[in-house]
Amino acid sequence: MSLLTSLFRRAERKKVFADLIKYDDHLLRDIGLTRSDVALMRAGRSAFRAHE
Repeated sequence: MSLLTSLFRRAERKKVFADLIKYDDHLLRDIGLTRSDVALMRAGRSAFRAHE
């Protein structure tokens, strides 16, 4: 993977997490997430393992 591709993907992930954290709890729940799920994913851990 090229450096440019890597930088683009990182920027895209940051934008997604920033957008997700703006959602209210109800909307996050509607898509099957919680604020802690978003925090876990941002830290590089799977949110799905947290629910097991």
